[in-house]
Amino acid sequence: MEATESSIENRAQRFMRTMPEESPQEPVQAGEKRVLVSRENRKTVGEITIENPRMTCRDVNVYYGEKRAIRNVSLDIGLNEVLAMIGSSGCGKSTIIRCLNRMNDTIEGCRVTGEITLDGANIHSRNIDVVPLRAQVGMAFQKPNPFPKSIYDNIAYGPLTNLFWNVP
Repeated sequence: MEATESSIENRAQRFMRTMPEESPQEPVQAGEKRVLVSRENRKTVGEITIENPRMTCRDVNVYYGEKRAIRNVSLDIGLNEVLAMIGSSGCGKSTIIRCLNRMNDTIEGCRVTGEITLDGANIHSRNIDVVPLRAQVGMAFQKPNPFPKSIYDNIAYGPLTNLFWNVP
């Protein structure tokens, strides 16, 4: 199911209906203090699930050694849907996005728990090859995020992979 204008509007309307009552509706005026909400009391706004998701994340945690960087993230991504993550520097946006195509596998000491599926298949299963997975799950970062290879290998990766997969 393609993300249409009406489905995007429906998700926006669901988002607006689930806005917490206590959230300020007007911008903070100069000189006024913003109300800070403790991490323990922050809640997800909007729906995390959709009908017929292409990719699902359930209770995903990411650890660097013993340090937990991502805590219990759950969300669905629909077919042809574009996902943008907004947040402050260092809040884990890139870390969770890297989970979606197993780029965290290349980081020593990084461990991912929870379940991430693509078309119903767990992407962390031993029989999942990351090359076709990464061909299906595209992403763009603000800063370059190369594979841990030489510059040549990173540049040649796309054309070589395309040649390999399109051989008759």
